[in-house]
Amino acid sequence: MMRFTLFIISLFSTLQVFAAETADDKQLASLNSPVSLATLAETAFGLIIVLGFIVLLAWLVKRTNQLQTSANGKLKIIAGLALGTRERIVLIEAGNEQILVGVTAQQIQTLHVLKEPIDSDSSTQPTNGFAEKLKHVLNQQDKS
Repeated sequence: MMRFTLFIISLFSTLQVFAAETADDKQLASLNSPVSLATLAETAFGLIIVLGFIVLLAWLVKRTNQLQTSANGKLKIIAGLALGTRERIVLIEAGNEQILVGVTAQQIQTLHVLKEPIDSDSSTQPTNGFAEKLKHVLNQQDKS
């Protein structure tokens, strides 16, 4: 019984020492905490920059149509126009022919085979483009 009592007393005294050490450790850890507002802000800023860079690259790739695949240069998508959420008209060049195709979620249908190919390299701007309308409005303001 005496041994048991000595064991309990020594156990409680060591627990108090450990408790004092952990309190000191907590106080030191709070002073040198690796998670602070500055590190969180720096991490969030870095994450925003990386995500913005990914979005920019995706936009550039989509804008320049670099992901379009071609079958050894014999089959190309020249132009496309979205008519609805799942409907498109696509102009395809197959060899020396150009084919206008309608694409829906259920089917693909040939609409017209062009007799004279459209030059895909020429960049034609619409006659009533935004730039011309802006110039026209600015000229009217200058005259008045």
